[in-house]
Amino acid sequence: MGREREIDTETGPRSPFPTTLWTVVLNAGAASESVRRSALEELIALYWRPVYVFIRRRNGDREAAKDLTQGFFATLLERDAFNGLRPEGGKFRSYLLTTLRNHLADAADHARALKRGGGHAAVPMDFEAAERDSDQIPPSNESPEETFRKEWALSVIRQALDALRTEYAGSGRTREFEAFCRHLSYAGDLPTYAELARSLGVSESDVRNRLHAARGRYAEAILAVLRASTRTETEAEEELRDLFAAFR
Repeated sequence: MGREREIDTETGPRSPFPTTLWTVVLNAGAASESVRRSALEELIALYWRPVYVFIRRRNGDREAAKDLTQGFFATLLERDAFNGLRPEGGKFRSYLLTTLRNHLADAADHARALKRGGGHAAVPMDFEAAERDSDQIPPSNESPEETFRKEWALSVIRQALDALRTEYAGSGRTREFEAFCRHLSYAGDLPTYAELARSLGVSESDVRNRLHAARGRYAEAILAVLRASTRTETEAEEELRDLFAAFR
């Protein structure tokens, strides 16, 4: 750990989980308009929520934050925002936040984007769900940067859980994944091992062993997502520490 690694931009770092973010980013800077738009829409679907909560915290007005979020991505869809961007340039999270700050600082560019594209990116954005799920949006005292970091961490967790769900489904264990999901994310009241054993028809000892394995795979899935948006193992580990720190 801690040493630099080479990234294959076709497949990403070696990992049992898909690590395709930089492939998507590179496609977002491709010459083909159709390839570029498709890739950028995929990036928007993954990361619009951190952008929205940053603007929401900074601006305070819900409707204005919606317009600014859509305007930001409309601008990215219209220009070569990722042309020349490469994995060796550093963390994708840092690049996106810098690009967002620059966009917000340039009100004239935003106004032109609204006139040209109507301020709407091509990917649906469930702002109401973002409001419900993000308890850091007012009246929290966190800064825009802190809300961005927390929502980015949540996006990483969602991607990792989706990857793990796919892995379990591939081996016919969807029911087992769903049974363990709350324990993995520590969401709500956690079922006891006895309850899990009854629902799965296995012993409590089996539940302990399987849940331990699931937690290990979940940790690997999170790190795989982080490796896909960073340049080195050291940066990925820094992102992992930052992810945990976001919820303290």
